[in-house]
Amino acid sequence: MPRIKLTKPSFANLTGQLPGKNFRGVNFTDGISGDIPLEVVDKIAAQIGGDLVDGQGAVLGPAGSHYRKTSTIPTKTVPRATSLPSDDIKTARGYRIGVIGTSLVNHNDFGTTSFSKISHSSRGWMSWARFYAQGLFVSPVWYDATVYRGWEPFGTPNTTRYFQGLNAGVSGDTGDQIWKRREYLTKNVDCDIVVIDAGTNDYLDAATFTKERTQELRERLADYYLSFGKIVILLPILARNTNVLPAGGATRARMHWMNQKTRDFVRSRRSCYFFDWNEAWVDAASANGTPNTGFSADGTHFLPKGGEAVGKAFADFLKTILPAGPKRVTAPDDLFMAGENPRGNILTNAFLTGTAGANGTGATGSVATGMRVERISGASTVVNSLEARPGRGNYQVMTFTLSGAAEDKFYFRPSTTDTPHQLAAGDWVQASCEIETNNYAGFVGVSLLCLDLATGGHYSYAMEPYNSGSANERWAAQARSGLLLTPPFQLKAGSTALKWRVEIVLAASVAGSPVVKVGAVELRQVENPKKALNWHPPV
Repeated sequence: MPRIKLTKPSFANLTGQLPGKNFRGVNFTDGISGDIPLEVVDKIAAQIGGDLVDGQGAVLGPAGSHYRKTSTIPTKTVPRATSLPSDDIKTARGYRIGVIGTSLVNHNDFGTTSFSKISHSSRGWMSWARFYAQGLFVSPVWYDATVYRGWEPFGTPNTTRYFQGLNAGVSGDTGDQIWKRREYLTKNVDCDIVVIDAGTNDYLDAATFTKERTQELRERLADYYLSFGKIVILLPILARNTNVLPAGGATRARMHWMNQKTRDFVRSRRSCYFFDWNEAWVDAASANGTPNTGFSADGTHFLPKGGEAVGKAFADFLKTILPAGPKRVTAPDDLFMAGENPRGNILTNAFLTGTAGANGTGATGSVATGMRVERISGASTVVNSLEARPGRGNYQVMTFTLSGAAEDKFYFRPSTTDTPHQLAAGDWVQASCEIETNNYAGFVGVSLLCLDLATGGHYSYAMEPYNSGSANERWAAQARSGLLLTPPFQLKAGSTALKWRVEIVLAASVAGSPVVKVGAVELRQVENPKKALNWHPPV
């Protein structure tokens, strides 16, 4: 096989005749090896002040100790790097998480051409991780209806996911297709942590994708991102029901083999971790290791109950490797002021003090000043009250009495239907609030809407209900506390007002006394996420 040839004997202009401009299979005398980017090779040579010597022994650098490049370029299997010394590869530490993979990643977010909508979905495990982590990480997405080649769901030409950002999942992708898109998270956008979901669409076809080939690709993806100094989190193959994977069959055995190999792999790498989402997903009482009841409609993809279980577990996992994130709302007087504080809160009562708010249809009790609670549909009623929060103002507490009908909807919003603003076209905005619910079994959704009222304006949801009417799509019967954070969007020309509201949808036929608490409300201008992440289109 041919040796690697260098075009210039210069550290400053070190380039190889290789696809993707990587040295694959490079081995150095100190044991550093693998799929190493040119920038890293350059950095290593500069740090040691030694010679870089090619396969024929030609010195390509200044005088000093030799680093001899010895291996050749494999055509099929790419040798994987051992863990690189920390003096050579500096591991990134930061809050930005990029996730690459299949529909199991893609489905976390949802976009449509209707109102140019972009939402974090209630079926998404990353949506729930964001909720429970409460600022521990950032993984923004934004509306983008562009058709990008190689990013079409299921490979269907001229289709789009309707969003871009740090969600790099594409429905239907095999490991080979994910590998082709790998450079997006190193060259098109900045992130510190990469979560990898790969192989779930491969191992069902053992004739084309052997378990060894699929696992080798999963490990190669991890090594690729490790070589850039990323923290890598590998996900196992997600367990499925017996309709998809027959009980006791070879396919289930291949899944377990790859998952065990992944556990072994991460133990041999620095800054490489294994998050076992199957621990939260699988019914421990199932002899066949199938998903918990209500977690999936088809035995593979997430419903809200499954998304919440896995997302909460992922948030707990991240707390073991990341410091706590900052609160979004910290001061009641952090308010918008043109010129002086254009990033201030547009909502004037962030901590929900006072009792001069309004009750609409179906609502009674005390409402925070400047806010309103109202029933939009159905016949259930709500009693409102305020609950003090240490250092965080008040919670607006809504206690519901159910009508027994199918679904009822309530809004918690500012007293004025629309919230005026003084921001400019092209500015980016984002909304948030902190919420708690009790363990009522009939929550269909508690979501946060942000809408630009300009012609052609965007709107976005935090935790948009995944709801086709099935009882399995209701939330789990458990108490919860977390952060609702909408995807950011850009204001359209002519924008003068926004809508901000919490939407509560109840399956009113389900017995119980639902309680929802809302606090620390926010609507403000934010940094352009494309600029903040140094994003470039994946072309």
